[in-house]
Amino acid sequence: MRTLTLIALAILILAFASTATAQSTAAAGDTSSMSTTTPANTVDDETFAAYQRVTPGMKPPKATRSPDPDFPVIPVDAEPRGIVVMLIGINAKGHVELVHVLRASNDAFQQSAVSTVKKWKFSPAKKDGKPVPVQATVEMKFQK
Repeated sequence: MRTLTLIALAILILAFASTATAQSTAAAGDTSSMSTTTPANTVDDETFAAYQRVTPGMKPPKATRSPDPDFPVIPVDAEPRGIVVMLIGINAKGHVELVHVLRASNDAFQQSAVSTVKKWKFSPAKKDGKPVPVQATVEMKFQK
């Protein structure tokens, strides 16, 4: 688990340096990706209005704690793979304050993904040297 966290952090650091998508692969087959660009299919949610998109010249948030999601209990005959895409709001202190599920292949995966991403911590994004709240897109893939 510690190795996975270090790998995930290294990937996030490299990706955020170029404001690209970050990806980390879990040993159990779970995959989490985070992007600071907002997808076109996001909903117009006024609660995210206070969270800026990361733009050039900004220092993006950097994950300091990003535990892997637990694989949920699913029926034996259910598809053992799933994906959850979320828009998250990271406040100026680096805490995930808002989570909006954009797409989920299964409610069980959705619950696990949302509860996990709420535990993530970041060094805050900075603009002109000052911490700012930002939004990011997170994609979690589950596979057994």
